Amino acid sequence: MDKLSLMRRVDNAALSNITTGLQLASALSLFLLVMVVISVGSELWRFAHPYFVFLLVLLGICAGVFILGLQAKQLKKIKPYWKIATTAYGAAFSVSWASLILYLSDQPRFFAAADILTDLMLMIVLLAFFAYRPMLYTCVTPLLVITTWIGFDKMDTFYVLPIEKFVAICIIIESGRHVLYRWFINNIEKEHENQRLMKQLAELASKDQLTDIHNRRYFEYELNKQCNIAKRQSSELGLIMLDIDHFKDYNDKLGHPQGDKCLKDVAQVIQQSLMRTTDSVSRYGGEEFVVLLPCTDIEGTILVAERIKQNLTNAALLHPNSATSEWVTVSQGIAQWLDHTGPESLLEEADQHLYQAKAAGRNQYCYKAA
Repeated sequence: MDKLSLMRRVDNAALSNITTGLQLASALSLFLLVMVVISVGSELWRFAHPYFVFLLVLLGICAGVFILGLQAKQLKKIKPYWKIATTAYGAAFSVSWASLILYLSDQPRFFAAADILTDLMLMIVLLAFFAYRPMLYTCVTPLLVITTWIGFDKMDTFYVLPIEKFVAICIIIESGRHVLYRWFINNIEKEHENQRLMKQLAELASKDQLTDIHNRRYFEYELNKQCNIAKRQSSELGLIMLDIDHFKDYNDKLGHPQGDKCLKDVAQVIQQSLMRTTDSVSRYGGEEFVVLLPCTDIEGTILVAERIKQNLTNAALLHPNSATSEWVTVSQGIAQWLDHTGPESLLEEADQHLYQAKAAGRNQYCYKAA
């Protein structure tokens, strides 16, 4: 499960990184496109270049692709398909630049500009898309093919330099991607581990170490929260306070190790008696437990108390020193939110009903009759 959550975190971080990278690469591309128009377009217009109209169409297509990239935040709307979408966009982005660079390289006076543009775009693509390898390679491949083709075309029979450049660019791109991705993953793993440790510490702070259910600290926090919700929404809230009958006698007879086991067994029975994830049981102290039942009326609370009593009977935990039964039993005090003004009065009512249950002979529950 932890590995799956880490993979999910890496995937989400990659999407966020790619989204930012797309916006950055598209913004820089639009800026470079404006520079190309200013420096190249005016000169071609002045000399009435025969392919000037073709250049305008190509520039328009490039501008459209780059403007689309600025809308990268929309990827969140198609999150399950973001990898396909970004790879497809990467192909369009790279082919647009490769076409423009190829066009410029055919003009002798703009060959140097085309070479510089290729190097710039390779660097931008690496920095923007390193987090998702297929997209990076999709973007790099057309640019790499074009720059190598231009090198072969211009060098005539001397092919060593274009080959050396091709190999050098491949090594630089892959090495750079590896370094950046390793840094990216290390940061995510570190953040993931920190959050996992924080969650673990939070669980330890809210768990009773003996019974592995919630502790009193958690209960007090949850009680305050649920009382506020009940007050704000005028909803129901049930509370059951439980006490193991004659637990001191149990300890005196069987010893503390067996007493600890009894606490664990009773806690497990109570936990299994709760049918909803919103319901909770906490160890209040010693042999006392509290059950909190949000959005539960008095009938529902009584039903839970009855279920706990029945499940404990079915568990048949032997009590060799009980004046009530030969089995471990519990007394329960029930309280309902109704007109209470705060958690203290609700808890006090449950405590009073618990003592009434004890006074009435134990192994039962008491509540305020309507």
